Amino acid sequence: MSSTYHTLIIGAGINGLCTCYHLLRQGIRDVGLIEQFGLAHGRGSSHGDSRITRSAYVNADYVRLMQIAHGESWPQLERDAGVQLIYPTPGCFFGPPGGKYTSYAEAVTEVGVDVETLTPEEGRKRFPVFRFDNAAGVLHDRTAGLVAAAQAVQSLIHLIRRQGGEIRENTTVQRVDITRDPIRVETSAGDFETERLIVTAGPWVSRLLPVLKSRVAVARQTVGFFQLEGAREEFQPGAFPVWGYLLRQGDISYYGLPQFGRDGIKLAKHIVSGVDDDPDDVPTQMPEDAIEDLRVFIQEQFVPPVERFLDWETCLYTNTGTEDFILDVHPDNPNVVIGAGFSGHGFKFGPLTGRILSELSLNGKTTIPEFEAASAMFEIPLDDKAIKDLRRAEKDREQGNKDAYIDLDEL
Repeated sequence: MSSTYHTLIIGAGINGLCTCYHLLRQGIRDVGLIEQFGLAHGRGSSHGDSRITRSAYVNADYVRLMQIAHGESWPQLERDAGVQLIYPTPGCFFGPPGGKYTSYAEAVTEVGVDVETLTPEEGRKRFPVFRFDNAAGVLHDRTAGLVAAAQAVQSLIHLIRRQGGEIRENTTVQRVDITRDPIRVETSAGDFETERLIVTAGPWVSRLLPVLKSRVAVARQTVGFFQLEGAREEFQPGAFPVWGYLLRQGDISYYGLPQFGRDGIKLAKHIVSGVDDDPDDVPTQMPEDAIEDLRVFIQEQFVPPVERFLDWETCLYTNTGTEDFILDVHPDNPNVVIGAGFSGHGFKFGPLTGRILSELSLNGKTTIPEFEAASAMFEIPLDDKAIKDLRRAEKDREQGNKDAYIDLDEL
């Protein structure tokens, strides 16, 4: 294995793997990928058998990007891998009045995708598994599907190795020195040098890049698997929907998927604020309160009752304050690109965000007009101090202090 690289990627979750895959597709050689654990491990954010894909989103920019992911990125990966990774499945998104439901409905209407707005009564006919008692409406997303997540990860590993990419697993990055040229990456397996660095380290990203310390937080999610009463074929992809319950705060407050790869429907609560968990603090006992919360949600929102609880697992979200991704160049070194803060909704974008990160690294910009038009949304966010300074300066200006000025480029 080499000790010098054209491009080195830290973190072999879905985004790191997809970035490496795209670099190799573009003919870049001397590409390395470092992972601190074994490949396809269960410690981070990319494990598990399934994920949701959908067009229904909180704003039109994400809706537009999802059309590229659905129309180009996933089909390309499926062709290269020679396997099916997306299983078309109805999408059902609903919530109470005053919540995020209205924003979702407006965003899909603006872009004009194949998402139908239903009344609660119409929703019960289309999705009889739900009660929709307090729903403002129901979005039927015909573009939605189930992502075969574990298969996608394994396919990417195979493609990278087949194309000559180097993968170093069980290698811990101890320090990154971006002030050097070439950049130095110190690891448990020795030191490496690289012309370009891409960091997709998930919950560990702020330990490697201090610029992100006050800009992202980690939240551990509890995922439950439940068997509901009814015929087993009622809960398979194509029959049972991928779904999300939209509350006032956050994106999707509860979400779930059909049975796939293991017994039981998948159900979780989407937590994005108020916590900052240690990604190395791995739970060993089942979180009884979290499972009970999921059970209560099923009782309130579902028609079929729980037959039995089957199993649980955890997943780590790396959250930004707005839940927007970070897809940006490091402010101190243009040869360092960051993919972070995917806030629990990034897997479905993986083949697209991998392309974005690879192009940012090679060219400083992308060939994707939809991303370029919305790129400010994906920049490294202001930290808490910068936000306070900005608000103070704005207040001073409002009060007539003409000298109050803050240069946003310096924040």
